[in-house]
Amino acid sequence: PFDSFMTTPTILVRQMLDMASDGLPERWHQTWRAMDSASPGEKSGSTLQEWLEEMYFDGERNEDLTREDILKVGELVGRMLRFEPSMRASAREILQDPWFSGE
Repeated sequence: PFDSFMTTPTILVRQMLDMASDGLPERWHQTWRAMDSASPGEKSGSTLQEWLEEMYFDGERNEDLTREDILKVGELVGRMLRFEPSMRASAREILQDPWFSGE
C-alpha cells in the first residue's frame, strides 16, 4: 500500500504512519522528528481502509467482495501492518480468523 515512485524516506515513513495500525515506537520518535523537520510536508493522505476501498471499488473490477468484506480485510491487514514486529499477527493467526471459514 506504499507508493514507491519518487518516494523519499520521509514520505515513506509518513505513508507508514497513515497506514499502520499502531503508533511509531517511542525509540524512533527523535529520529522521526529530525526527519520530519528536515522535510516538512503534508500527510500522505489515505488510511489503510481508504486505500483498500479505492483500490477495490475503482469501477474496473468485478466486485466479489462487499464493503463489509473490505472492512474485514482492512482489519486483517492492519493486524499485520505494525511497526513492532513482535506485535504483528502471523499468517497462521490471520488464516485462523473466522472470516475465512465464513463464520
